[in-house]
Amino acid sequence: MRRAWLTGLVLLGLGLLTSCGPPIRDLAAVHKDDSGRIMVELGQCGGSGRIVGVHAAGLPDDGGQVSWSPGREADQPGPFPLFAPPGAGNGEGGRDGPQSLESRSTYIVAFEVLDGHRVLYRSSTEFRRTDIEGLRPDQVWANGKAMSRKKYRAYVKDEC
Repeated sequence: MRRAWLTGLVLLGLGLLTSCGPPIRDLAAVHKDDSGRIMVELGQCGGSGRIVGVHAAGLPDDGGQVSWSPGREADQPGPFPLFAPPGAGNGEGGRDGPQSLESRSTYIVAFEVLDGHRVLYRSSTEFRRTDIEGLRPDQVWANGKAMSRKKYRAYVKDEC
């Protein structure tokens, strides 16, 4: 009985801790443009708040990491090239590793949206090279699956 109470208290405490943070949403979309460049679009709820902390990382299956992180706000939600993110061309942040998608890596694009100094929500999207290679010209990869651009816009609206 004592163990059940202790387990219940721990679960209650964890529930309270996780409910206090900003929501995490899967709002970024990744696709190829007409020239084959990998592009990213950051979904923004109602166009409000500032997009900050844009970060992307490639996590090779055999260990290590390739990444870029401009460390500043995005002046627009995109689309912008994955390997030429906002702020990277003006000496802010940096890029490490190959500037192309590797076949044995999982990639993550993440960002936060602020209202003043308060985080409204965080976003993180995961994809692999095969996910992007399989897209038709009118599709994006978002929320773990391929979808049309129209469906992506509706998805972002529903998530917000």
